[in-house]
Amino acid sequence: MKVRWEDIPPEGREISLDQLSPLGLAVPAGEAGVELRSAPVIEGSLSLQRTRRGIEVKGTIRAEVTLPCARCLKEFTLPIASEFEESFLLLKYAPAEEDTELADDDMDVSFLPEEGIDLEDICAEQMWLNIPMKPLCDEQCKGLCTVCGGELNRGECGCDRQYRDHRFAALKTLRPNVP
Repeated sequence: MKVRWEDIPPEGREISLDQLSPLGLAVPAGEAGVELRSAPVIEGSLSLQRTRRGIEVKGTIRAEVTLPCARCLKEFTLPIASEFEESFLLLKYAPAEEDTELADDDMDVSFLPEEGIDLEDICAEQMWLNIPMKPLCDEQCKGLCTVCGGELNRGECGCDRQYRDHRFAALKTLRPNVP
């Protein structure tokens, strides 16, 4: 759903996220083999306020995504809750090219495309920002055995996982009295 600056009344506009179609969270390029699904129900709302220079968006999102654990590869459901504010500046108020230094306030500003802002893109972006880089099914997840690939959360597999670099084995014979 795209909203143009002209479509927002002066008093603002409230949009419930259940009015949006289900979000498709496309996996970023380079993440081959990762499957990510969002729950069919995404709760929350967006408040759009038209300003003299653009649009202010304030929103809350509550959803769940299903994704694999970074350690044991089992799928689990991760709850997402986000409150955010974002500013969109009309292109005619964009700084000139010779203005190169950015202020702290400039970091929170995006430019408003001619066709309007895409609310589904804003929601998908907020969901991605709330997914950790290495999602874990549990903080205590032990992962997989590096030798046999068994899941260590179910119990020890019995493999000897002590790392030994055989290239340096001869160095142990040089100083036999050193522990």
